[in-house]
Amino acid sequence: METSQGPLDEVVARLRVTSTDLAQIEVKAAGGGLPKDIWPTVSAFSNAEGGLIILGLDEKHRFAVVDGFDATAIREAVSNGFRPRRSDEGAGPVTPRPIGSVDIAVVDDAPVVVVDVEALPAGQRPAFVTSQGKEAGTYERVGDGDRRMSTYGVFLLSTNVEQPRVDSEPVPGATLGDLEGALVERFVARLRRRRPRSVAGLASVEDILERHNVLASDGATPTLAGLLALGRYPQHFVPQAMVTFAVYPGTAKDVFVGEQRMLDRRVIEGPIPAMVEDVVRAVLQNIQVRRVVAGAGARDEPEIPELAIREAIANALTHRDYSPWALGDQVRVELFPDRLEIANPGGIWGGRRVVDLFSGTSRSRNAVLSALLADVPMLNSEEAVSENAGSGIPAMTGALGRSGLAAPRYVAHVTDLTVVLDRHGLLSPETGDWLASVGATDLDADLRRTLVLVHRGYAVDDQVLRAQLAMDSADAKQVLRRLVDDGWLQFPRRTDGAYRPGRRLDGVLRDQVALFPHADVRGHAPGSIDDRIVNALVNEGQLSVRAIAERLDTTVGALRPRLRVLVAEGVLIATAPPTSRNREYRLSSRR
Repeated sequence: METSQGPLDEVVARLRVTSTDLAQIEVKAAGGGLPKDIWPTVSAFSNAEGGLIILGLDEKHRFAVVDGFDATAIREAVSNGFRPRRSDEGAGPVTPRPIGSVDIAVVDDAPVVVVDVEALPAGQRPAFVTSQGKEAGTYERVGDGDRRMSTYGVFLLSTNVEQPRVDSEPVPGATLGDLEGALVERFVARLRRRRPRSVAGLASVEDILERHNVLASDGATPTLAGLLALGRYPQHFVPQAMVTFAVYPGTAKDVFVGEQRMLDRRVIEGPIPAMVEDVVRAVLQNIQVRRVVAGAGARDEPEIPELAIREAIANALTHRDYSPWALGDQVRVELFPDRLEIANPGGIWGGRRVVDLFSGTSRSRNAVLSALLADVPMLNSEEAVSENAGSGIPAMTGALGRSGLAAPRYVAHVTDLTVVLDRHGLLSPETGDWLASVGATDLDADLRRTLVLVHRGYAVDDQVLRAQLAMDSADAKQVLRRLVDDGWLQFPRRTDGAYRPGRRLDGVLRDQVALFPHADVRGHAPGSIDDRIVNALVNEGQLSVRAIAERLDTTVGALRPRLRVLVAEGVLIATAPPTSRNREYRLSSRR
């Protein structure tokens, strides 16, 4: 049986090797009936990227099947929790109604119930246990368990598609005198030079500042955006709207080198243009510089490009959450021997995911601040703090790629977002050792670089490769297709998702072989459902979804998501629209 986490037999093998639940896989014995704690897990999976629940296996006994497990009754009980409610019925166990499939499968010749939970659309979150209410009943997945989400997290999920207005609100107690006169003067001059229509008919500076939301409608009180962008010392009113900078001697915060826990520590304050420049300066003072030959001369280049550092910190300060829930936290810039991390409060706003950040489109949590910073100059140049055009992350990625470094890696949670910039190149001695350990040293350089990106946890798709490896989209798709065909990668789970490690990069099983030498986890697994779909069409030429399901001995529901992905990736061609009864599939000639 195919699941969102792979074939069920492979999922069970992985669980038995690791002897624990996993981040997106939860197992419950359910020998005495449907456990109540299934609904917090459904809530947690619905609020993230989805996940798999298997009922009828006993974690305490190495995930053996449970004697006397009533699969039919359990399936009915779970299905009842997922079904739509009539208007005269009360809400189900989880609100809003969860999305997913519930089916009976066979493990070790015994029935189990498989619940494949899909992520709820951003506009419908949070999913919460109805009887506990939204505040106490919203859960998130942490490691292999479910944890009640913080009030702040619930607030962020509830407002994730509503445009925040906090940056346009006046700051109590602030006056025009709290703005930096010289910076305001340069800002107004830039507007008159570059955007004359935006100041047309306005005689006074105050009128210009009000029109551009630096001042509130009273024409006298700075807005939060105006204070952050043009203030003398915004931290007088919002003390934590600052940056903390730290340099650590080891690869983790708790690593000491001798008596040293930190090599450098600074608090960086002021308006955003000043903080951006000061952070860039602090990072450059603490990283290595290399000498690069350029034509007849040579120049010094930092190991992380200055452009990438500047864009990363500008993005963090522009898009962090400035709501009252988050104003007790600051942006954190932390330098380790192998990487630079920049973390800001507030996850990815607007219902987007990590892979969407590389699309080159702009969507701002703080719309007023973002627009303002596109016209606010840096302290020591006429360049604006940001472009507000979605170009920041592509520019970072390009600068890193030209220096032989990996694309920026984003680690997103509901309440925070961290961008990681590597200090060392993709094909280093360390990554060379890893490539040798998986048998990939003979692959072409672009294929090896792609595998290293995946190995490091990057969300890789053709857009990331295009920027990172300086190739066009068609070539990037071809690289990914070759890696899929050879078993190194798998196609995304969704049409707009990232590629996943394939059977030859199954790190969990590979790493566990040495720990469990007698565990049979390295045998030849059957081909993935994508491989079997392709093979069926190679043999038959053109088939409907029901015909494919019959040949693969699976369900139409399990097939449809994979067919959507394969069509999106150009592997298959659909012969009719999705709503047509005559819709069939055949292989693309580009395959």
